[in-house]
Amino acid sequence: MKIWKKAIVLLAALVLSAGVLGGCKADKPPEGEKEPPLVTVERPTEEETRAKAMVKAIFDNYAVSGGSGENEYINVKEYHNTTQSGFLWSNFSAAGMQYYMCKLYPEDNEQKETFRKMINNFKYFRQSNPAANSAADSVKYHSGRGSEVNGGHGDCFFDDNIWVARNFLRAYELFGDEWYLEEAKRVNNWVLWGWNDDLKGIVWSEVGLTDGATEQHLERGLSANACGIMVNAMLSELAENAEEKAYYFEWAEKFYDFCKIMQNKPESYDYWNGIHTVIENGVRKNGGVNRVHYAYNSGSMILADLLMYDLETDQTKKAEYMDDAVGTSAAAKKTFNLLDPGASKFYYTGDPWFACILNEAYYELRLYKPEEARKYMESFNKNATAAYLNRDPVTKLFPYQATKKFTWEQNASWVIHQVGVAEQAVLCALYSIE
Repeated sequence: MKIWKKAIVLLAALVLSAGVLGGCKADKPPEGEKEPPLVTVERPTEEETRAKAMVKAIFDNYAVSGGSGENEYINVKEYHNTTQSGFLWSNFSAAGMQYYMCKLYPEDNEQKETFRKMINNFKYFRQSNPAANSAADSVKYHSGRGSEVNGGHGDCFFDDNIWVARNFLRAYELFGDEWYLEEAKRVNNWVLWGWNDDLKGIVWSEVGLTDGATEQHLERGLSANACGIMVNAMLSELAENAEEKAYYFEWAEKFYDFCKIMQNKPESYDYWNGIHTVIENGVRKNGGVNRVHYAYNSGSMILADLLMYDLETDQTKKAEYMDDAVGTSAAAKKTFNLLDPGASKFYYTGDPWFACILNEAYYELRLYKPEEARKYMESFNKNATAAYLNRDPVTKLFPYQATKKFTWEQNASWVIHQVGVAEQAVLCALYSIE
């Protein structure tokens, strides 16, 4: 792409001038180590302009503002042209998109304020009585939004909650407010309470802890457990003392070991979706594996691998984490970036938000394996470009599948699918400026 070729030229010029001014070349970090990206292109890039327009379409069509003071919020609706509030997972997904907008514009306080209001909205899903929880110093978030703070209702999903904890850690990163860190710990405490010591893993929801749970509620899905790796690895990195650091790292390893059971080896590095739990005479046993591949499972495990790589001190284990991140990255592109014969283009199939988590993983991989990450990011840039070109002329929203012309069929009305496409564009914009 033209702008990326320009970036390469400018980067070469920058490296050359640095060598002349400094008298020598800067030492290159060892293979596998992070190398901070340099800003080398003129702003705004084509990808940046596109991303801003796509994110604007999300807020124009779905955002609802309200509250005041510390409780001022931005909530997203679940569907287009309705008044129904979005569920918790739709709102934490939208907050994830906005997090990367804050990374794209780190000096823009308005972007951060928007993110803060989106995180504030989580309070309306928060339970009313955390003291009643079995887990000490814990809190959980309901799937349904209440009309007031601490007014959440409906099922409490371990899956949703661990992703909420991840977003609180992002808020802590951006604002440095200790409440966000402590709330992430409290949510994590509730999730850890649901861990099954005998079978390992976390079931889908709190209902899954009861004997009358459905097969879906009993599944120990990779999504929740992989995010458990990420959150506990991040908490270990933020720990203030050795004991706390070891505690969270041990939990990250436990989640990681469980998730590896779901890896489709030796056929590929892809991951299955989960392991069922069977209850026989009141005893829980391992059921079959849910042999479905979703892009966000591979993406979550790549992100987890990179976090564990950073924390691990044993060189053999570090190499294993990097091998898995690289192998899973290649396998995921092969599995999910498929040819659309009608459009004669490759595109990312399935749920756009699932794909955007894989996109997050490819973006983070650039710090460790820049050449591999480049081709993966290019594939997502093509995906986001196709979706942008196929927008609805009225709402400016995007098709469910990037290479298809926009229609209100194929789930296009759902905010989470729209957010997934827009976040892909934001990640590509971030990559374009480095």
